[in-house]
Amino acid sequence: MLNPPIRVGILGCGMVAAEYATTLASSDLVTLAACADAEPGRAAAFATTHAIPRVMDATRLLDPDAVDVVVVLTPPATHAALTRTAIAAGIPAVWVEKPLTASPEEAFDLLHAAHTAGVRLGAAPDTPLAPPTRTAATALQAGLIGEPLAASASLLCPGPERWHPDPEQFHAAGAGPLGDMAPYYLATLHHLLGPITRVAGAAAMTRTRRTIRAGERAGQTFTASAPTHVTAVLETESGLPVTFTASFDAVATRAPHLEIHGSDGTLVLPDPNFHTGPVMIRTRDQPTWEALTPAGWPATAVGRGMGVLDLARCLLEGNSPVETATVAAHAVAVTHAILTAAATGAVTRVPTPAPRGRAG
Repeated sequence: MLNPPIRVGILGCGMVAAEYATTLASSDLVTLAACADAEPGRAAAFATTHAIPRVMDATRLLDPDAVDVVVVLTPPATHAALTRTAIAAGIPAVWVEKPLTASPEEAFDLLHAAHTAGVRLGAAPDTPLAPPTRTAATALQAGLIGEPLAASASLLCPGPERWHPDPEQFHAAGAGPLGDMAPYYLATLHHLLGPITRVAGAAAMTRTRRTIRAGERAGQTFTASAPTHVTAVLETESGLPVTFTASFDAVATRAPHLEIHGSDGTLVLPDPNFHTGPVMIRTRDQPTWEALTPAGWPATAVGRGMGVLDLARCLLEGNSPVETATVAAHAVAVTHAILTAAATGAVTRVPTPAPRGRAG
C-alpha cells in the first residue's frame, strides 16, 4: 500500500485530458504530478493550465520513481505498446483510455501481463461507475421491471468532425463509430446484463469524404477508413438479445441511447458516453414515465477519471479495482466479432482469453 496522495502522470495532453485533469484535481486521493505529450509545447501548456509541476518525456514518465499511476490518453494505436512498457517498468497502476487496444489478442495479453506483474490495470470507459448505471443496476436487482428480456442501444450522430478540430483519428482504421463509441455502450450492457457471447452484424461506409466543421482546419476534407454505420444483433451469455446501431451518418435521431425491456417494464438510460443523466422507468401499472432516484452516489468525484480514482483508492487500501480493464478487453473482442460477422455474413462467437499456465 502507498501513502496519499497518489502521484498521477498523464500521458497524452489532448482534449479528453482536460476532463481527466479536472476530475482528478477535485480529489484529495491524488495529485497531478507530471504530464507528457508527443508535442512538448502542448504538454507545457497543459501543465500550466492544470498546475502540474513537471513536464516529462514519455520514457521518464513511465517510471515508478516518478508516478504511481500512469493515465494513457494517447491515440488508440499506441495504447498497447505504452501500457506494456508501463507494466514492465513496474508502475503500480495503469489506466488506459478506450479502446484498450487495437485487437482482442493484444487486450488479453495486457490483462495477463498486468496480472503476472501484480500491476493494477484499469481502462475506459468509467461511465458504468457513475450514477446512471449504478441506478439501473439497483433497479434490475430489485426486480422493478421484472425479468430482463431484451435490450436495444443506439448511437446515431453526424460524426465527431462537427466538434473536434482533428477528427481523422476517429475515422481511422479500427475506429469509426464502432471502435470509438461502442465501448461506452458495450461496457454499460456488460455491467447490467453480462458479457456478450455471439453477434451478427452489417457495416457500411456511406460517407467516406468528411468535412471538418470546427477549429482552424474547418472546411478541410479527409477520407474515413472505418465503417461509418454499423448495425449488430448481440446475444448475452444468459441468452438475452440486444440490438445495437452505431453511426456517424445520422443527421439526427429520437431513439433512446439504451433501453432494457423486462417482463414488467422498461428502463431507459441516458447517453453512456457521459456520467450523469436520469434513468427513466415505466411499468405495466404506470401511466407515464418516471425518473428513478439515483442510487448510491459515488464517494469520488463524478466525471472522466472516476476509474483512475478507483485505482488510487485500491493502491491506498490494498484492494482490487473494479474490473474495468476486463470489461474493456471484452468490448474490443465484441467490436472485432461484429466486424467479422459483417464481413462474413455469419453469426460469430466473441473471442475470450486463451487458458494460460501459471506464471513463473
